[in-house]
Amino acid sequence: MKYRLVITALAAVFLTAAAVWGSPSRVELTGEAWDSAAGEAVVTDVENEEKEIRVEASGLQPNSLYSIWLIDETPMLGDIGIGSGDLTFETDADGNGSYIVRIPARQFKDWDKIEILHHPNNDTEDLEGAELALLGSFWG
Repeated sequence: MKYRLVITALAAVFLTAAAVWGSPSRVELTGEAWDSAAGEAVVTDVENEEKEIRVEASGLQPNSLYSIWLIDETPMLGDIGIGSGDLTFETDADGNGSYIVRIPARQFKDWDKIEILHHPNNDTEDLEGAELALLGSFWG
């Protein structure tokens, strides 16, 4: 009887973990530069051992350029992230924007948070002139 209870409990834990791991993870993105800015990043497992990150944002500056940064806050290294090249999107006339990116699943464990930067001068290389528009944490 005692062993059956332990096995049942372990099975429940593993099934719960599998359900959580396989289901999409939602990260709330909160406004930093503007109170009206908000968004959500949805992380989903996809084929070829990849994760898809889908970003939906609103309340941003209309017709503007933004870059998405996945940040690793490892002590001693400072903030390290990816956020150039094809990790950019433009908002529409109402300040709404969306973006989808796929990254290798093995890399995802390295990222602690997601940041959306506004580039008022349309230069994603100029980080000094960028503003932090949205921020969210992958691990709570």
